Amino acid sequence: MSDERIQRRLLVLKDALELERRGHAFYLQAAEATKDPRGKNMFLTLARDELDHLKFLDEAFRSLMQGGTWPKMPEPAKVAPRQSPRRPEVFASPKQAAAEVKPSAGELDALKRGMEAEEDSIALYGQALARAASDDEKRLFGALVAVEEGHRAILQAEYDHITRTGFWFDFQEFNLESAG
Repeated sequence: MSDERIQRRLLVLKDALELERRGHAFYLQAAEATKDPRGKNMFLTLARDELDHLKFLDEAFRSLMQGGTWPKMPEPAKVAPRQSPRRPEVFASPKQAAAEVKPSAGELDALKRGMEAEEDSIALYGQALARAASDDEKRLFGALVAVEEGHRAILQAEYDHITRTGFWFDFQEFNLESAG
């Protein structure tokens, strides 16, 4: 791989590492601001996931720095690239996250902000996937897109449950026929 290509890949990985660091901080702040134990646990789980992402992104970064190769990854998910992120920073900085997610703001605001950030993460990783040159690079970004889509679905399900839109993880919470 050419030095120029390696440098471009390293820049993508640096951005991804920062995104995951901010995601981790955001979800920890959201967990702290959430009173409901189930919601708190969901945010803590998402924060742990972001740490896992940091680990394999760091592994990819180190592998690329040391030998110019990507680490072996699982098979890529079948995903289509999305539009550009609404905000390049995706997740707010830890300081901004503390301002965005306060106990007074409530879990719904944290869920909405989390969904927006996950959509932006999906778009960012989808673009990297579309530009990926090697199978290993495609596996890395494909896996990230798939995981972030899962996070988005979890946040949406919790939001739908709290707002009583009728479904929680594809289970209907109430029946209109029995409501009368």
